[in-house]
Amino acid sequence: MVGSDVNPESSWLRRAPGLAGALILCGLLLVMASSLGLAVPLALASIVYWGAVVLLWPRLGKRNRVQTLLLLAAGGGTLLWSLRRGAELDLPQLLAGNSSLISMLVAVSFLALISRPEQEAGERLPRGKRAVASTLLAVHLFGAVINLSSIFIIGDRIARQLRLTPAQVVVLVRGFSAAAFWSPFFAAMAVALSYAPEASLPRLWLVGMPLAAAALLLTGWQLSRGDKGPVAEFTGYPMHYGGLWLPLSLAAAVFIARVIYPALSVLTLITLLAPLLALLVLVARRAGVVVRVSNHCRQRLPQMGNELALFQAAGVLGYGLERLSGTFASQFPLQQFGALEASIAYLGIVLVSILGVHPIISIALVGSLLAPLQPDHSLLALVFLSAWALGSVVGPLSGMNLGVQGRYGVDSFQIMRMNLGYTVLMSALVVVAIYWLAPSAP
Repeated sequence: MVGSDVNPESSWLRRAPGLAGALILCGLLLVMASSLGLAVPLALASIVYWGAVVLLWPRLGKRNRVQTLLLLAAGGGTLLWSLRRGAELDLPQLLAGNSSLISMLVAVSFLALISRPEQEAGERLPRGKRAVASTLLAVHLFGAVINLSSIFIIGDRIARQLRLTPAQVVVLVRGFSAAAFWSPFFAAMAVALSYAPEASLPRLWLVGMPLAAAALLLTGWQLSRGDKGPVAEFTGYPMHYGGLWLPLSLAAAVFIARVIYPALSVLTLITLLAPLLALLVLVARRAGVVVRVSNHCRQRLPQMGNELALFQAAGVLGYGLERLSGTFASQFPLQQFGALEASIAYLGIVLVSILGVHPIISIALVGSLLAPLQPDHSLLALVFLSAWALGSVVGPLSGMNLGVQGRYGVDSFQIMRMNLGYTVLMSALVVVAIYWLAPSAP
């Protein structure tokens, strides 16, 4: 009968996101089990994540599919080259890839269940200079915890018919990206710690938090001059200081746990603590834990397909570059990693970001090339965090700018142009911070 005909392919495509969400959750649980000392290989979690990528592949953006394939091709090429030069293949390490990094991002996504700025939807929006300050602080702090979704939650609230003014765009992208300087729950921190696992979080905060504050103050000062329109007409988001409890409590929990369990990396602690805190708060609120977590796995986790594919492929490239760079160790032009080399590495990553290269690709390359030098990990992490914070805001093809373009119709190259001067001024401060941190390296 015609009415009973079912297209198996379309039925499979409808079920794919839910199945992918289940696989992503399974991958997270496997990594958490491994972090707790159970005999679970990280390679198994990575294989599960690759399964989710395959299921979500038709739903990925075209640019992300191209970038993923290019990263895999480059990674395979460098790996074959390194094998020809006598390098040894560690298959479990290759398969493990960026599974720990991805698991941290998945774990942090659960924080969206307990931090929802859209709850104040009925409140009147502030205007003027105070609105600039409250919006900068709101997108910065919420973004530090719930990542990119904060831009769209706050942006949808202040946009008129999904159109943002240039000033509102500047506030959203700069306020959000500045969280990369310090937030332990940001993708930038996950990437930085994957290549610099021995970095000291207190040392990074000592430098990163002032840089983030400088970024917010600089943005507020530039907007007060009326560069992007009269500041008196700026419509912003109302910041509630009660919303500070989540980022502050999470950061404190990670710091305390790091002191108690120094053998566990910051990356591992975040992966373990973020979902645990989310579950505890949901239980305390009697918020329907099972239903909300189930919806999160079926709806939110599959939306991470683009990041999942990009980071998995970047892991292959990073491993290939690491193997290859080891064969050239005696010929590598650099013999140390000090303030000058760190500054050059930072500026190089930002410059190629302007050309459209995602910071994670550059970080994978730089991190692999510098590994044989055994650099100070705190200094290296500062380079990566700063390059991500400013490279994403000025990169026309960064995920953040493309997301703003797709949702609000603001051209990503226009966003780049609006942030060039800001990036130059902030880069000067970053170089000063690099020189300040470098001498204190043990």
